[in-house]
Order: sequence, then structure tokens, then C-alpha cells
Amino acid sequence: MTARALAAWKLLSAPSTIGGRRYPAIGLLILAVIGATFVLVIAGRSWSGGQDEHAYWLAAQRLLTGLPLYDPTATSVTPYTYWYPPPLAQVLVPIAAILPARAFDIAWVGLQLVCLLWIARWRPLVALALIVFLPVAVELSYSNVHLILAALVVLGLRRWPWAFAIGTAIKIAPGLGILYLLLRRRWRDAAIAVGVGLVILAASVAIGQGTWSSFIATVQSRGPADISGLLPVPYFVRVAVALVVTLVAGLIRPRIGEPLLVVAITIALPTLWLDAFATLIAIVPIVALGSPALTSPTPAAAEA
Repeated sequence: MTARALAAWKLLSAPSTIGGRRYPAIGLLILAVIGATFVLVIAGRSWSGGQDEHAYWLAAQRLLTGLPLYDPTATSVTPYTYWYPPPLAQVLVPIAAILPARAFDIAWVGLQLVCLLWIARWRPLVALALIVFLPVAVELSYSNVHLILAALVVLGLRRWPWAFAIGTAIKIAPGLGILYLLLRRRWRDAAIAVGVGLVILAASVAIGQGTWSSFIATVQSRGPADISGLLPVPYFVRVAVALVVTLVAGLIRPRIGEPLLVVAITIALPTLWLDAFATLIAIVPIVALGSPALTSPTPAAAEA
């Protein structure tokens, strides 16, 4: 890299000091402005009505009214079809009983934004800059669960291993995080994640055993060769690749292995449309924080 290119990179990426005051990097400000523009467009076009989150509200309403959770006639393009395991809908039942659909939509968007801010370590400019990553913008537009999954993966690795169990109850793929913990010989963390997962499963089955039977039938009807993604790759192939990537991630140093785990979880998601790749932003805090746990620093560390 030439001296001129280095100077330009430093100008864009390094914070500047003017009049004794420190200002964010110009590059960060540019990305944040672009991200803010995306948010304005998304708010005007998508947040005025229900998106994917409406499927979750409808699923909880079906449980409330005693209707079947899964529609055996639904296809991958049927609007507001619920495809997830039962626990998410079951947990949302008391919320859906109180909140009307529009209030639920707004609350879900708020939850997404909180997860994005948390991943950005509560820095609004960084959060806006992350929206320039197109899958994040699409995720905010469709209001799915991938930003929530990204936050759960970071928590599972850094603070609360049981977060992997919650992610698994939502979209199965985060269960690879438990395999990663076992490969890293983090036995206590893996045991906690498995234990919480079994409790969630037992409670869910106790609440609605027939619901689980319907879920298994729904999965079987789609089959392992189901293609739900940008690339024409059967799901069983993606799962096999994700398992191999997880095994590699667990056998190499965590600095590289943890980002690889995020990649594996993303590959293994049941549907791999563009918004699913928003899960990859979990790599940002993982790399930024390095190996230490995601906890408040000790006084000595804070001073350093």
C-alpha cells in the first residue's frame, strides 16, 4: 500500500481530534449516514404494516384459540406461515393475549433495534454503520429473528452458554454452539446449555405434545432435500457443511474458531435467504472483544 493510500485509510478509519475534542472516524460517519438513510426507507416502506413477525403473533393466537399451530397445506411461499419449533409460539402466547397485532409489530421492531445496538456495544453510529451490510437492512425490513439469534450466539460464547439453548429452540441451527462448547472442552458450559435445552423441551412438550407431533410431521413433509435459500443447495448438504465447519472451528484457536462457528450456524439455518446472513454480524463483537468474557472489566483492566 502506498503512502498516499495509507494516509487516506487513516483519514477514513481513525478518529480525529479537533480543538482538543475527539470525533468519530470520517469513514464511520459516512457509513452511519448511509445506514440512517436505509432506516428511513425501511421505516417508510416496511414498518407501517406486519412482516415476518406477524407470523409469530398469528401462531400465538392460534394456540390461544385452540387451532393447530401448523398448516399442513402451507408451502414455503404461503404468507405468514409459522415454520419454527413450538417454543417460540408458546412463549409468545401471553404477549399475544395482551398486545394487538400492531403493538406486537412495533415491539418486535424495537427488540430488533435493541439487539442491533447491543451488538454494536451500545454505540449508535456503529449500529447505523452495520445496517449498510445489506442483509442487516433486509432483516430490519422483514423483521425476522436473525438479529436476535446473532445476539444469542454472542451471549452463548461470552457470558451465558444457555443462550445457545434458547437459540436452538427458535431455529435449531444455534445448537451447533453446544457442539462447539463440547469440542472446546468447555464441559460446564456445555452441560448448562444442554440442561436448559432439556428443560425447555420438556416444558414445551408438556404444554402441547400434539404441537410437537405436528412440527415433526411438517419437517418430514418438507424433507431433507428441501431448498429454501438463495442457492439451489439441499438443506441436508448445508447441514453437513455446517457440521464440518463447526468441527474445524472447535479444533483451532478460538480467535478464528468462534467466527467460523457463526458462519456454520448461518449455513445451517433452515432458510437461507438474504436476511439470514444478518446472523453473521455476531462476528463483529466476537472479534472486537477477543477472548475475554463479555463482562464488565475489572478496575485494573478498565484503567489499562
